[in-house]
Amino acid sequence: MSVDVATENQCPESRSTQERISTNTWLWALLLAIGAGFILVGGGRQDLGYADARLGLAAREGFGPLGQAFGSWEPTLWPGKLGLSTIWAWGEGRRVTSASVRWPDAIAGLIAGVVLAGRARRVFGARAAVFMMLAWCGTLGLMDRTSTTGLDMISGLALVIAIDRLLSRGSDWVAGFFTALAFLAGGWPPVALVGLLTIVLGRRETNLRLPLLIPPALAAIAWSVWSLQVMSVEVWTAAFTLPLTRGSAWTLPLMVLVLGLPWSPLAGLVASRSVREGWTNPERAFVKGWLQTTGVCILSGTAIPGLGTAAGLPALAGLAFASAAVMDRLWSRDLGRGATKAALAVITPLVLVWLALVVPGGIYIASAVSYYRPPLFVLVGLSLPIVILWYLSLEKFEPRRALIALGLVALSLKIAHMGCYAPEWNYRFSQGPWGRAVGQWVPPRWPVYVTTDWSPALAFAIDRPVRRLASAKLLTFQKGQPVHHVLLHDEEFKHWPDDAPPLVEVASFTDERGGTRVLARTEGEQPWRIARQQAQR
Repeated sequence: MSVDVATENQCPESRSTQERISTNTWLWALLLAIGAGFILVGGGRQDLGYADARLGLAAREGFGPLGQAFGSWEPTLWPGKLGLSTIWAWGEGRRVTSASVRWPDAIAGLIAGVVLAGRARRVFGARAAVFMMLAWCGTLGLMDRTSTTGLDMISGLALVIAIDRLLSRGSDWVAGFFTALAFLAGGWPPVALVGLLTIVLGRRETNLRLPLLIPPALAAIAWSVWSLQVMSVEVWTAAFTLPLTRGSAWTLPLMVLVLGLPWSPLAGLVASRSVREGWTNPERAFVKGWLQTTGVCILSGTAIPGLGTAAGLPALAGLAFASAAVMDRLWSRDLGRGATKAALAVITPLVLVWLALVVPGGIYIASAVSYYRPPLFVLVGLSLPIVILWYLSLEKFEPRRALIALGLVALSLKIAHMGCYAPEWNYRFSQGPWGRAVGQWVPPRWPVYVTTDWSPALAFAIDRPVRRLASAKLLTFQKGQPVHHVLLHDEEFKHWPDDAPPLVEVASFTDERGGTRVLARTEGEQPWRIARQQAQR
């Protein structure tokens, strides 16, 4: 009987534990679904741009302390980013494609969202975690993630985790470890941002301590020893000094605000006393800490040369954390009239601007270009519930419907980016079509030589090793294949030096500006016949 009583007494606790596990499971499933829908779906759809293609070229050359592009060291490509792209290429049969660059960035963005959502759940609750995932993943910056946004996703992920640890636990070994990872992925700028943040926070637990300083110092020493074994001192020095030559990023504040759309303007509602009064002291401290992070990143990234690229992602994380905390307060319905009016005043322009763009523009483009009709029909269809929810939020003076309408705007942005922007960019601005056209004339793994600077995106799309020659005469001394291919401008081919190996035109191509690109080769047997003979051996 006593055993039955004991079992009966334990049942409520057991049921409570099971309920918590079930709730947590559903919560994390929802968070991952939001992240996958906004980030992973269509994550590798867009062709590589200038900076992304340099990373792809380096991944084809192999792993090292720095990446290599066009046969020379590239001081901007640190081993953290290079290693992830190389690992992804191994998973694809050691063939480096655009996915080798795009997917590590996409997964890094998703992991950063999970870290931030987990912190929001522990500080504010489950509802705030959902809003945090929306405010992070459902932004323009995380949907795009290309080099044009100026966001460094890999070093930014390590930096976000280090700052989150700094705000929650102080300057401990974990924060130092992730600061070291940020150094290996982006050099000294992320470490400088962490140091500046410890000064601005002004808390005893976040002061500069040995656990925070030792890991990045050891990482810098180990990387330097490794580097000096395979490269010259000049290249090692260039890796440290190159960020100082980039100048100040004066557009960083505007860029962070735009990349955080459509949620970033909500962070401004933190100024409302009615919003802040609903937070406990720990909650208020976390929001303040992340807003300080945004301020430090924007000010230092704007004023100090070289910090702009590293500062973008943590600044965006700070805005997202503040926006999620504000959305959690708006959903609670216990705000004052002034705060509610301010929230509707912030959301209304965002909704109206989107409707003004998508309805007439979507109808026109769908009528003119049949390829884009399916996504545009969806976008125009979504505009109806957006209008209804926005109108009801104004009529009822109720911010929940306005938040749902803004969420549908974020979903529409994702559909527009994946279904319209990315394929249109690939068609109009990508070097992929021209690179693939050149590559089909060259046997696999045979190098293509150039004598002038070509776009890294074009070189990557050729899908062959690309080597730059300081002089056309040096083609005589190149070893490997009996026939060498050279990519030239039309005028270069016409004025090819007489003392260089004679060339035979293989094919010519007209680029997007009407210029002519000529693929030529040295005299000898047909390259594909040689390649087949080598394969048979």
